[in-house]
Amino acid sequence: MPTPGPARARHRPGRSNSSAPRLGAPGWAADVRHTLEALIRRGAGRRLPVTLDFDNTIICGDIGEATLAVLARRGLLDASGLPPTLSPVFRQPDGTLIKPDAAPGLIRYYEAYLAPTAHGPADPTPLANAYTWAVEVMAGLRVSDVVAATAEAFAVSRPGELVPIEVAPGQPGYPAPYFQPEMVELIAALLRHEFEVWIVSASNVWSVRHLVLEGLNPLLRGLGLKSGLAPDRVLGASTLLTNRRHALFKDAVLVRECARYARLDRALLSRFTLTSRLQFPVPTYSGKVGAIWDALGRHPFLAAGDSAGDHAMLTFSEHRLWIARLEKPELQAATAQLIRQTGPDNWMVQPTLLGPSPGFVPNRRALAGRLGQLPKEIRVSRRHLAPFSPG
Repeated sequence: MPTPGPARARHRPGRSNSSAPRLGAPGWAADVRHTLEALIRRGAGRRLPVTLDFDNTIICGDIGEATLAVLARRGLLDASGLPPTLSPVFRQPDGTLIKPDAAPGLIRYYEAYLAPTAHGPADPTPLANAYTWAVEVMAGLRVSDVVAATAEAFAVSRPGELVPIEVAPGQPGYPAPYFQPEMVELIAALLRHEFEVWIVSASNVWSVRHLVLEGLNPLLRGLGLKSGLAPDRVLGASTLLTNRRHALFKDAVLVRECARYARLDRALLSRFTLTSRLQFPVPTYSGKVGAIWDALGRHPFLAAGDSAGDHAMLTFSEHRLWIARLEKPELQAATAQLIRQTGPDNWMVQPTLLGPSPGFVPNRRALAGRLGQLPKEIRVSRRHLAPFSPG
């Protein structure tokens, strides 16, 4: 008779082997903290999917934009050499003619392209044009070029501070992003309690994946996790890739099939070149829902986001965490309307700042302590969100 092995603990659905969740970072609004802790207790051990936006949600700042600034500064991207099919001349509603020119102009063109159409506020998805352009414009670069620029942008970041990245002397582009400590501890708690965490971002997938592997996962290990987020749990914007033999590849397949590609091995990444053809669905606006459906085949248990490009993903989820950038009152007005339309019961509203004193803020007292007299746009945002944010 064989010697019996050690007894295995039975897994009980809805329970986790780890301790009860506690979110202790100081920036959480009290009602958001309590609701998130209750949701984690309720879903622990059930492998429920969670989908999180990246830029200005998990990180403070935008790594896609910061990478674009570094590529322009290094001369790897030059707006004056872009084909007109990719970068058309267009006139803004105020009559300004926009056309690409020298390297710093790349950022100016991108900024104008964030709202390019003549429809103005009637355009329901204005940012999608620029988000996809920011990936398409890198056609001809190697994946290793993109990752190297990302690493350069992230290397100058400092927690709690938005360090500007200059495109040209005296012409800052975008700040180097840093990780929000509240979101890092939330991800750690979710993983510890056996949730399936996915990142769904409109930034290029290689930049986001680099920050996950080199930034987020070390922070998670510092919180006691043995492993962090797997590379294939990052859904981002990408183009088809090609190599010297003119074979075409998709990031979504490569990251599952090739371990060196998944861990961003620079020697291997130098063999792949970006084309100008996007891989679909592109995860922005309703495209995030398409990307989630392709990857998960189900509704998320919890989703978090900060922009209109996340509204569809949030509505698609059972529970919704809204990261409310108080400097953007029009965005908060649109989100308040969405909360009313969908019903406020499954929404959490977490205020945050992106200005000189960035980061999550727990309540009005902390907000006033950080800023003193509140600027008009922040007062307007708070009025829009007041029915859904008791702090």
